[in-house]
Amino acid sequence: MLRFADCLPILLYDPQKRVIGLGHAGWRGTVGLLAQRLAETMREEFGCHLAQVRAGLGPAIGPCCYAVGEEVREAVQAVLSGSSGAVVERANEVYLDLWEANRWQLRQLGIERIEVGKICTAGNTAEFFSHRAEGERTGRFAVLMLLQSEWDEQ
Repeated sequence: MLRFADCLPILLYDPQKRVIGLGHAGWRGTVGLLAQRLAETMREEFGCHLAQVRAGLGPAIGPCCYAVGEEVREAVQAVLSGSSGAVVERANEVYLDLWEANRWQLRQLGIERIEVGKICTAGNTAEFFSHRAEGERTGRFAVLMLLQSEWDEQ
């Protein structure tokens, strides 16, 4: 279980090895290649075949609301130079698309089954918490992953 208030939940599942991974990526985690590192850890530690891994990218602050500065733009473009669409320019402002930046990372590893829950936390504060929209004194929503044991299935 991890808690979020704008950052991106990254959920990975290998149905053949029965391995799950859960990550938390804001802009720093995104440029730190957290999605790739999480998938690579599953491969190295558990023998997962990344082409079999299924990914989910959950609710996060969307590119509609996530205005960033020049420092973030430069960091994203330096690390994710081939990810078209991760940095969006509108009305003289720069916006970051966490979904696209992390989807791109996973696809670079051969992960093709990626579901993206494009629900902006800043634009949907009735359902989710948003640090950007509500300030520092807001709550967090939880993302929980678990594997059902073989015994529970019987």
